[in-house]
Amino acid sequence: MLYTSISSPPHHPMNFSDLIFSDHAIKGATKARHTFENGWQVSVVAGPEDSGLYGIIGQDTFEVAVIRPNGNMLEDVMPYQTPVQITSILRLVEML
Repeated sequence: MLYTSISSPPHHPMNFSDLIFSDHAIKGATKARHTFENGWQVSVVAGPEDSGLYGIIGQDTFEVAVIRPNGNMLEDVMPYQTPVQITSILRLVEML
């Protein structure tokens, strides 16, 4: 019997540049949220300096929250994360 394998496209690890940002409810702020196949989510937000968010658009820093599959957030947000740090967070959460 001859078996053929169906190859799936290679897996592309999630990067900061893959996030899709949209306007946040806070004026001048932006947000992105990604849900992984494992049910975990990562929320990334940033705003102007006076927005109250722990990420500042002009400084290229972001506030990151990791949300469990049951909807509960991990302990606290991670403040002032850079795009490189966020890529690491995304890749770690994807492996859970």
